[in-house]
Amino acid sequence: MKTTDQPVDVIVIGAGLAGMMAAWAAHHEGARVLLLDRSSLGMGTNSALSNAVLAAPTASYPPEQYVHDTMEIGRGINRKSWVTRVAHDAPRAIERLLSFGLDARVSRDSYAVLSPSPEAIPGVTLVRKVAEQIKRSEGIGINTDFYVTDILLDEGRAVGVQGMDDRGQEVHLLAPGVILAAGGAGAVYLRNDNQKSSLGQGYALASRAGLKLWDMEFVQFFPLVLAEPRLPTMILYPPLPREVKLIDADGNDISSIHGAKHLGEAIMERRDAFSAALYERLETTGPVYLDYRQVPDSWWVQHPMKGMTKLKFDFRNIPVAIAPAAHFFMGGVRIDDRGQTDLPGLYACGEMVWGLHGANRRGGNALTECLVSGLLAGTRAAIQSRREPISLPPSENRQPEYAPASSLVSIRIFQKQLRDIAWKKAGVVRTGTGLRKGLREILDLERRTASLRASNIQEQKWLNDLQSGALVVKAILTASLEREESRGSFIRKDYPHEDNQQWLKNSCLTYRPEKKEFALRYPEAEV
Repeated sequence: MKTTDQPVDVIVIGAGLAGMMAAWAAHHEGARVLLLDRSSLGMGTNSALSNAVLAAPTASYPPEQYVHDTMEIGRGINRKSWVTRVAHDAPRAIERLLSFGLDARVSRDSYAVLSPSPEAIPGVTLVRKVAEQIKRSEGIGINTDFYVTDILLDEGRAVGVQGMDDRGQEVHLLAPGVILAAGGAGAVYLRNDNQKSSLGQGYALASRAGLKLWDMEFVQFFPLVLAEPRLPTMILYPPLPREVKLIDADGNDISSIHGAKHLGEAIMERRDAFSAALYERLETTGPVYLDYRQVPDSWWVQHPMKGMTKLKFDFRNIPVAIAPAAHFFMGGVRIDDRGQTDLPGLYACGEMVWGLHGANRRGGNALTECLVSGLLAGTRAAIQSRREPISLPPSENRQPEYAPASSLVSIRIFQKQLRDIAWKKAGVVRTGTGLRKGLREILDLERRTASLRASNIQEQKWLNDLQSGALVVKAILTASLEREESRGSFIRKDYPHEDNQQWLKNSCLTYRPEKKEFALRYPEAEV
């Protein structure tokens, strides 16, 4: 932990790739920066779990083609101005990243960060190298045991954050620029491949600060995630050998359900339909397994399968249970061409940002957006903080009063119920009946948890996570119920077809705290 008691110009919430790049860019622009995270620098984030591939224009892949392909995969509801901005800025942003000492393999339409050994996760290599750069920057203070609970506001602008330090003390930190880089919310789902802390705190902070949430119904699921007891819910990244088969509990080959020539093609070109087919199969006939028994030895010494050999499972001789899992959120908050949200003084980057992905995320675009939006937010927040400094008196920090009796068991039970609601009512395949029931269940859960009180700092964090997660799931359910079609990653069983005549538009949610509900509208044009 590297901290500073000096005044700061920019506070960054979240130390994943987007947050670290924002902190670096703000520091590079001359700002005094404080980087906050609830866990470790880089390693506690989804960036570390990634395959470290960045989709981007290259010498043989022009920006116009990148924009076209990204819009096509997003099924036309991307924010084209932001897609174009990312296409323009990506090559320079990647060049900056590689200058930190990383190597990458360039293909026609992407860059892949290279790890020093085939068993190393490329995302770990990526975040470690960026973290080293951050630690060497003397103007960046780092606090990796700080839990942000609110954005501080004054006269309609963000002026800092409120949160809990490692002693459980309530702390107010002031700065003229605040950057939201808190990641997504995949862990609100019972099955997910995200870090356990990815529970939508950033979306909740934004909503409570008055920001709108866009396209929250669009959640991407990855079809092949480990579902074997005692194994981590790890994503099985491509490439996959053609010899891998999909089988049922009786050993029957059921590979035909993905409707592609082989599993690799199913993941790359039919990911959503494949996830839905797997989900339906699991719900109706039971477990599904990947069978690696016919895979040649040469595959087991190279990435990504080399990393699997480190797990305590005999993949070469025993089929392994798999199932789809929540992977990525396409929705989020709107930013302008300076990276600022609709709230002056508050910027956003990474998975928090809406517009690039539309109805579905193109593979490799998550990290590309982290780079582009992180550098943009950090640079502009630093510049603006010099133009509009704040002059508020420092707030008094205080020790909160905890309940005498532990609520740990109740909080944990409610967290499990929340994940069940998200998975069963707002998961891979949705229906109007399930969505309406899910909304009733969320309201009931909020009612039953309203009186919970934490007895220590850890329980307070879990309680805040529960409340943030419930807010996010409510947003997903609300937006999903209204959209009567299937588009990209969004699949309604009762409305199985894409409807461009009625639904080529974006959902926009505004939280109403007095009613504890979201108001939904559909702007007619890109804004």
